[in-house]
Amino acid sequence: MRVDLQPAYILHTRPYRDTSLLIDFLTPDFGRVTAVARGVRKNKTPKRQLLNPFSRLLVCWQGKTDMKLLTSFESDNHFLSLSANHLYSGFYLNELLVRLLPEMDGHNGLYFAYEQSLDALQNKGDIEPLLREFEFRLLTELGYGLDFSVDARNDCAVEAQGLYECHVQEGFFRAGPDIPEQFLLKGEWLLAIAAGDYSAPATRLAAKHLSRRLLKPLLGNRPLNSRQLFVPAKQD
Repeated sequence: MRVDLQPAYILHTRPYRDTSLLIDFLTPDFGRVTAVARGVRKNKTPKRQLLNPFSRLLVCWQGKTDMKLLTSFESDNHFLSLSANHLYSGFYLNELLVRLLPEMDGHNGLYFAYEQSLDALQNKGDIEPLLREFEFRLLTELGYGLDFSVDARNDCAVEAQGLYECHVQEGFFRAGPDIPEQFLLKGEWLLAIAAGDYSAPATRLAAKHLSRRLLKPLLGNRPLNSRQLFVPAKQD
């Protein structure tokens, strides 16, 4: 299999053998692709500097195995400069994709959602809504998304005045009388999340807790390294 001039963002790089790099790319047509860039660590050329996270390239590779061979790459002149928590947020998005997105599983919409998220980070966008939107989009693309506007057990719309609980596989439904208060979700929060409205602090907090709860079964017990970067600023 040979692929030519596929748009790609670099998600992660790591040394491979003595002089090569193993690179995870995100592409629109093939999803996440892992490829070996042979010999690039011994060549201190300007082109080597393109092989960094958040670089958008046009790449060519070949191979049928899990590990492809990167045969050529070039910049498409889309450059990003992220800093501080916006940079850490980009690392977080990359780590989610590397950990959760199966290789060679195309998600065209997810590629463009990622691109829009990076552009928003470049423009110093509000971080928490941006991360929540991407997390929920990723869960949906992987088949684990929930409909925040529907009572899954009663087959009706969520009501703003109602109180709900969440089952990670089933969805949201009216809370029973014996549910501890810390597990209760207000309908107004769920509807705000469904509408992409994170203006209220309570909605932001509920969305953060829900995203972590929904991602945990997929991530397992191994922590996300990028989350640790946010600790000094008390933000993720």
